[in-house]
Amino acid sequence: MKVDEQKLRDKFEEAIKVHNDGTGQLFLYSLLDFDIQYDEQKETVSITVPVSEIMFNPIGFIHGGLITYIADTAMGHLCAAFADSPCVSLELKTQFLNTAREGQVHAKASFLKKGRSVQFAECVLEDNKGKMLAKVSGTFYSINK
Repeated sequence: MKVDEQKLRDKFEEAIKVHNDGTGQLFLYSLLDFDIQYDEQKETVSITVPVSEIMFNPIGFIHGGLITYIADTAMGHLCAAFADSPCVSLELKTQFLNTAREGQVHAKASFLKKGRSVQFAECVLEDNKGKMLAKVSGTFYSINK
């Protein structure tokens, strides 16, 4: 897949303009076109990300670091939205099962267990057809601001 240089430059410039520390308007969220949704009733966070050529590693798969980044972001937002205080990642485990070359990545994060200071979460990432791409589990530590 050939990169459209001008399109990427425009996207990069827009991401720089949108970036605002301490908010949901971060450079990579914009560059990758994150769509973040919260379900208060189920206490879940979903992120949808369109697959693009900037996500691929040299062999044409979505880079594992990006898969883990999407999941960590979903679980981090989950903790920020539904735990008693903001959290930081202590540990992540990613199981890579498949890849996608087009369409969208759909990530859904939920709690395995909510504690006073430690949260256990998982995130399942799927393609448009519901094929599981990865499963990520994480441990998060609640911090006081």
